Amino acid sequence: MSLDPSSLISSFLVLPRNRLSPSGSVPNTWYFSIRHVPLDPPGSVLLLLNPASGYVHVEGPLPPTSDTESLAVRANIIALLLMKSFVGSLGGAASVGRPWEWKTDDAEMAGAVGECLKGMGVGDGLETISVVGEDERRSGEEEWQKFLQSLVNVVDNSESSA
Repeated sequence: MSLDPSSLISSFLVLPRNRLSPSGSVPNTWYFSIRHVPLDPPGSVLLLLNPASGYVHVEGPLPPTSDTESLAVRANIIALLLMKSFVGSLGGAASVGRPWEWKTDDAEMAGAVGECLKGMGVGDGLETISVVGEDERRSGEEEWQKFLQSLVNVVDNSESSA
C-alpha cells in the first residue's frame, strides 16, 4: 500500500467510524507507540494495540533515520502510518473503519501527531490524542513483549531450518 499522503488521507477520511470495534464488544480505542526491534538488522516499528481486546498490529519499519529526525518529521511519519494501518484494515480482509480514539504513552508525541493529523484534515476528535494511564501503558508493554518473543521465535526457527 502506497504512502502517497493525499490518497492515503482521502482513503482514511471516507472510512466509517464507530465507538465500538467491528465486533461490537469493545471500545474502538487504539494505543500506539514506537518500539525498537532488537533483531538483525535492528529497527523501529509502530505498535498499535486495542487495550480492551488485546489485539496487536504492527506497522513499519520506520525509516532508519527516523530516530534522529525532528519531532515534527517523526510525528508526520507516525500520522501516515496510523492512517495506513486503518486504510489497510489492520492487515485483515474486512474493513475495521477509523478508530474512535487514539492514545499514546508520549505526551509530546501525542501533541505533535495530533497537529500533523489536524493539518492533514483529520478531525472528528482524532486530532486530539490522549496519553495512556499506567494500566494501559503496562498492558502495552506486556503485549509488545509477547509479540516480540513470537517474532524472535519465528526468526530463530527460520534460521535453524535454513
